[in-house]
Amino acid sequence: MYKNATIKVAPGATKCYLGEGPHWNPVKEEMLYVDIFGKAVLRYIPKTQECYKVVVDAGPVSLVAPITGHPNKYLITIERDVQVMEWDGVSSTPTSLKKLATVDDHCKTNRINDGKCDSRGRLWAGTMGYEPAPGKLDAKKGTLYSFDLDGTVKKHFDQIDIANGLAWTADDKTLYYIDSFSYRVDAFDYDGESATLSNRRTAFDFKANGVEGIPDGMTIDADGNLWIAVFDGAKVIHVDPTAGKKLGQLDFPTKNMTSVAFGGPELGILYATSAEHFLSKEELEAQSGAGALFEVRGLGVKGLGAGMEYKGVV
Repeated sequence: MYKNATIKVAPGATKCYLGEGPHWNPVKEEMLYVDIFGKAVLRYIPKTQECYKVVVDAGPVSLVAPITGHPNKYLITIERDVQVMEWDGVSSTPTSLKKLATVDDHCKTNRINDGKCDSRGRLWAGTMGYEPAPGKLDAKKGTLYSFDLDGTVKKHFDQIDIANGLAWTADDKTLYYIDSFSYRVDAFDYDGESATLSNRRTAFDFKANGVEGIPDGMTIDADGNLWIAVFDGAKVIHVDPTAGKKLGQLDFPTKNMTSVAFGGPELGILYATSAEHFLSKEELEAQSGAGALFEVRGLGVKGLGAGMEYKGVV
């Protein structure tokens, strides 16, 4: 199905221990991503094949987004905190960090895992429980939150294992969401004005469709179809969420694929993050691409929703 597609490690991109959260910033033509347990934010510039890394010693960093009107400021999450990081984009240490909000005070071993900004510029992010080893998760401890432009934090629902991928449709009426250990993509009716969710239903079921592996991060294309990274699955799957059917898959040379985002000037390149995390010594020796940022060209589709920035208080 993807006979013209090519998959390769993005030239010059820095590898991660646990790469996650790819986000294309069209203003600077940069691909932002994080190394969660490397406590780092990275910016990859495809045009020059340069990659810069800033280490945030405060704790694991799980997501990054640009901030409207502030070219040297980025919204990031550190453990249970939402923070603004000022960074010149080159130095190995940030200029400053400013805390905006803290969540899950009832469970201090939780951390924020994945999140994105919606079309209005508010952040949506979910948490997860402590995970010392694969499958040894502190279960049902997570919560999905939104962070409004005035700083208000809104809780949407809890009992989450691992809050993961988020994607909105072009008409802004549907939000797709992944709780990894549900092995599903769920859909909600979405009211962007009031930041409310309703009518939860299954859009795609991994087990019913025979997909092996764990659903992780995802993105949406201009056709309204989803691209989902499969952790412990060595692939990214292409899904029609309205029909609940798998359209195809891209196979990668390492098994722990973590997230995806479209980028490039025309949003025609699919970028995919991966991880060394949870791989054995033997697996690491056999999978030289583990932890790499990959780029997929020639898919014949374009992304939707890239460049959504945080527009709230800083």
